[in-house]
Amino acid sequence: MTSCSVATCTRIATERGLCHGHYLRVIRTGELRPERPLNRRVNTVCEVDGCERDAVVRRLCRTHANRKRKYGDVQADKPIREPSGNGTISHGYRTVAVPVELRHLTNGEKRSAEHRLVMARILGRPLYADESVHHRNGDRLDNRSSNLELWSRWQPSGQRVDDKVAHALAVLTRYAPHLLVTKGDGAVTQSSPDRI
Repeated sequence: MTSCSVATCTRIATERGLCHGHYLRVIRTGELRPERPLNRRVNTVCEVDGCERDAVVRRLCRTHANRKRKYGDVQADKPIREPSGNGTISHGYRTVAVPVELRHLTNGEKRSAEHRLVMARILGRPLYADESVHHRNGDRLDNRSSNLELWSRWQPSGQRVDDKVAHALAVLTRYAPHLLVTKGDGAVTQSSPDRI
């Protein structure tokens, strides 16, 4: 077995004294160009001065390549916005990526409003659809647990006493089941104050 006739190539010659890669290059382009590596992924940095990102497309990083394609110029003087990793802000609320180990608190969602994620961690369960998280100091970006409180938005549509009692029992069952006592017939009633 002989090696490729290109001095810098260590591959085995398979066609006309060349390795398969150099042979294909000559067939396709008409030039051998031995100084150019055969593999497409060359670990180089972007050719734009001052850019330290990896080159991925025609010796340009992804951002500069997109600018070149869209505007015809790499716009080297325009800075590249780096993501901070702190999420995004929409309508004053911060949205963050949810780590895999916490996705059970967001019903599998990969992104969540940070204040809802903090409250879900406090409760140890996902929030219900009718629950909201209120910021005590009014700052929507202050998501410390001491600044958050859980609110329930849902109210029954009727004003009949039976509806209000049923709603009150549903709220107690969800948030304070220890305040309820089950009778022998399965009916649920409020416990006496001495048992609280």
